[in-house]
Amino acid sequence: MKIHILSDEMASRIAAGEVVERPASVVKELIENSLDAGATEISISIEKSGTAFIRVADNGEGMGREDLALAVERHATSKLRNEEDLFRVATLGFRGEALPSIGSVSRMEIVSRLPLSETGYRIRIEGGKKAAPSVTGSPIGTSVEIKDIFFNTPARRKFLKSPATELSHICDVFNRVALAYPKVHFRLSHDGRMIADHAAVSQGTDRLHQVFGREMARDLIPFSWARGELSASGYLSSVPTSFPNSRYLITFVNRRFVRDKVLTHAVLQGYETLLMKGQYPAVVLFLEIPFTEVDVNVHPAKYEVKFRRQSMVHETVAEAIRQKLKQEAKESSRKILPSASGPFSGVMEAQLPYANRAIEQEKSHLRPDAFPISRGQAESIHDGFFSSLYILGQILGCYVVCSSPHGLALIDQHAAHERVFFEKFRRQLNTGDIQKQSLLIPQTIELTAGELMLLEQKLPALERFGFLLEPFGPDSYAITAVPALLPEGDCRPIVRQMVAELADVENS
Repeated sequence: MKIHILSDEMASRIAAGEVVERPASVVKELIENSLDAGATEISISIEKSGTAFIRVADNGEGMGREDLALAVERHATSKLRNEEDLFRVATLGFRGEALPSIGSVSRMEIVSRLPLSETGYRIRIEGGKKAAPSVTGSPIGTSVEIKDIFFNTPARRKFLKSPATELSHICDVFNRVALAYPKVHFRLSHDGRMIADHAAVSQGTDRLHQVFGREMARDLIPFSWARGELSASGYLSSVPTSFPNSRYLITFVNRRFVRDKVLTHAVLQGYETLLMKGQYPAVVLFLEIPFTEVDVNVHPAKYEVKFRRQSMVHETVAEAIRQKLKQEAKESSRKILPSASGPFSGVMEAQLPYANRAIEQEKSHLRPDAFPISRGQAESIHDGFFSSLYILGQILGCYVVCSSPHGLALIDQHAAHERVFFEKFRRQLNTGDIQKQSLLIPQTIELTAGELMLLEQKLPALERFGFLLEPFGPDSYAITAVPALLPEGDCRPIVRQMVAELADVENS
């Protein structure tokens, strides 16, 4: 026979490939279980970026002996009772695949104790093989330890990124959950070092400061908008703050983090033309929607959702962003205008000599043979194009008007200056001789826990580009030197963009 049934062990490993993509996936699933258990304190400890050891401990409701034995079986869940519950999922976890999938590709131990029980219970799973629960002493709640993830699937282990990148993904999961649950105390330690300790707070703005730092959090303004049963709220960055990727565009649906194209497009639609193409804002969006209006069972890792009324969701989010930005623009304009002003007497505009004198002077020197190169010769010219241009003059102090072998050429002086800088910088980079300029007053930059750990391991890469940074406090770095070719100004956005690129593609 050509067709055969997969063994239970092989089927579990395949299922694990859908749920457990990397160590950060394990952390996400375990934190969600803790939150569903009503935990108010969650501690995460990891070693070697999660590849060697992960432990998630909580003070939730815990499990008894029978529940603990069933919790590691496939498709076993306490969240669904009947078929109707599947269409109004109100919990973070419900599929019953996380624990058995994790246990099939790691060495897992779960210790849990009920509040009214004098003892706890322990169960061990190694590569999908389960042992019977045994009695043990433990605090109230549940602790899950994961060791040697992907020890029995070395091919999956090869696909993991560098330790710094994997640690950054874990910190991203940690920060996103912390944003959605400000009243829960979260701790994260790596190799015995505490890298984030977010105490429970009552205000969302306080959690913003804990996660993003004061520098970035103070630039985020709150917004809120409701339409019927839909409500969109959160925090957004005002123009012109923007980033080269969507790292800081974080969306939640009923406090579940999702990567949804509809929500992302709606946020960008709310900003309309206020952002340059390819730039993204910093937005933390919380969408509250009836559970029956959204299907969260469309992705194995639950990162995607499907809305019943997609257009209404899109319109609500876009309108919430748009109205807040309009309000912020009006308030900013009031601050700029003087308090006392004379009566409006009409618009007066003086005549300006828009025609450049240089062009008028050159007209007298232009002859019919000003372009002696034929079309065929022009097509064969590839090198020295800019050096062959003949400058006719300047328009509005911004554009240089030139004649070229192909006809008229307009050069944006600002873009040309940036290109000259870019070519000089690239030449220095290729020769390994970046000229640095020390800053008289260092610029401090506050980063999230994941970005700090990533930056710590990527300092040589930034130094190769001419940036020198030194630790400055528990959650900040001081920029002490920058490339000499860089214009004077605030260099922190550049460093933040480079860190974001390092987190995504391990290069900049």
